[in-house]
Amino acid sequence: MCMAIATTNPATGELIRVFDPHTSAEVDAKIQKAHEAFRAHRRTSFADRAAKMRKAAEILESEKDRWARLMTLEMGKTLKSAGDEALKCAWACRYYADNAEKILADEAIATNAGKSFVAYQPLGLSSVAAFRAVMAAG
Repeated sequence: MCMAIATTNPATGELIRVFDPHTSAEVDAKIQKAHEAFRAHRRTSFADRAAKMRKAAEILESEKDRWARLMTLEMGKTLKSAGDEALKCAWACRYYADNAEKILADEAIATNAGKSFVAYQPLGLSSVAAFRAVMAAG
C-alpha cells in the first residue's frame, strides 16, 4: 500500500498538506492524457507556442507574490529569492518564446550525401521543475 505524501514547511516543520497517492490506473490515465495532449501540441506552430510561453510569463509576473509565498512555504526560500525566481522563470519563458524557432531550426551539415541536416523534432516532455507541479496541483 502506498503512503500519503506530505508537504511540510522546511523552516518550521509544520505540516502544510497531505496528498493521497494516485492509483496505478490514475497514473496510467494521466500519462495517456499527457501523451494525447503532446501529440496535438507537437503540431502547433511556433507562433502559437510562443503566445503560450508569453502568457505563462505574464502569469508568473502578475502573480509573482503568490508564487513567492508558495515557494517560501514549501521550499524554505526567502520571500525575496522566491519572487526573484518567479521573475527569472518569466524571463526564461520570454527567451524561449522569442528564440525557440531559431534554436530549433534545421541545420545544414556538410557530408558526402547530396543533402544532410540536423532536424529537431518534438519527442516529449523530459522534466518539469518541482514547484511547477505544485502550481498545477493548486
